[in-house]
Amino acid sequence: MSTLDEAWDEFVRLAGREQTRNEMFPGMYPHYTEEGRWRRLGIDATSGWVDDTFYDHGNWTAGFAAGQAWLAHLGESDRSGVAQTQARTLDDVARRASDKTTHDLGFLFHPSFVVGEHLGFLTVEDLGPASEAARALAERFNPAGGYLQAFGPIGDPRSRATSTIDTMMNLPLLWWAARVTGDNEFRIRAMAHATTTAANFFRPDGSTYHLIRYDPDTGTAVAKGTFQGASDESCWSRGQAWAIAGFAWCYAETGAVQYRETAERAWDYFAARIPADGVVPYDFGESGETTDDASASAVAALGALILAECGEEIGERGALRNFAASILGRLHENAVRHDDEDQEGILLRSCYSKPHGQGLSGALPYGDYYYGLALALVTGKVSLPQLLERDREQDVGSRAEP
Repeated sequence: MSTLDEAWDEFVRLAGREQTRNEMFPGMYPHYTEEGRWRRLGIDATSGWVDDTFYDHGNWTAGFAAGQAWLAHLGESDRSGVAQTQARTLDDVARRASDKTTHDLGFLFHPSFVVGEHLGFLTVEDLGPASEAARALAERFNPAGGYLQAFGPIGDPRSRATSTIDTMMNLPLLWWAARVTGDNEFRIRAMAHATTTAANFFRPDGSTYHLIRYDPDTGTAVAKGTFQGASDESCWSRGQAWAIAGFAWCYAETGAVQYRETAERAWDYFAARIPADGVVPYDFGESGETTDDASASAVAALGALILAECGEEIGERGALRNFAASILGRLHENAVRHDDEDQEGILLRSCYSKPHGQGLSGALPYGDYYYGLALALVTGKVSLPQLLERDREQDVGSRAEP
């Protein structure tokens, strides 16, 4: 058995334990750990401005609990039984389908509903809430600027200018909705947002900004900086990872070469800065003693695996896949909690938000989920065509550029 097979088996065991613990807290979902215990948020905690200077993202992480459960039970033949154990979680997440306060509907509904159906646990008849959420996300599109509003209620004067790099990994909900509904407007808006992000969020060295404020009436970028990074001109590592995985997913969905090149640009910057243990700092520009963020490494590895699956040159695909696999192996060795019965979460050494003093060294639900998803891909438990709802034989990378 390879090291990655062992890592996968351990993930399944730990994810099963996490599911059992989650069932003890109905309506409350992991957000980040502090001192080894999950800080949980109720599903109805929506995002919003606490005052004019601080923005609370609310509960955008509940969907990862169901996504992690699907991964944990991939080997089981009774898929409907697993779905029944997640019914309460799905009902909770479904209550957010019409939420007009956040761009994070992709994080809520793609791992829970869409991936649940793709992996055989749910049926297409179960996906009504995901379709509704996709429409709510698409409504955040600003046609003048060509971007999806990130923060706050649609049109809120404090929020309508905002766009973040995180939105790139909310786009899979729109790609999926375009396919299942036949409404090409989902695809048009997703591509417009990706194109606008590629044009504005990258520095010459391939690093990314976290937050941009546009003139919402003209689409001109008027301010570039960060909400969670060390400084406006530094590179928040998880944001860089969202860019890698988000643009890789865009390329997998569209075949558009400019998205592959953008993902590769983001990856080259990230890959050159991965330390020996595989755990990157939360910000590549952080000075002094660094704060780890293993979740960023996991998301970046997932993006690299998607690029490897879709690449055109066999040699380059193999090298990229091997690099991503090595990151996952190092994370398994250096960041997974293994047999610590008292520690909650799976992938430790992660950071929720250092500037806000939240979850500075522990686990994150999306770190756990994307680590598991990347392991599932690299070990063949899940295929990329499954995630994209395509026949296994289809060559994703060969589709004509739109």
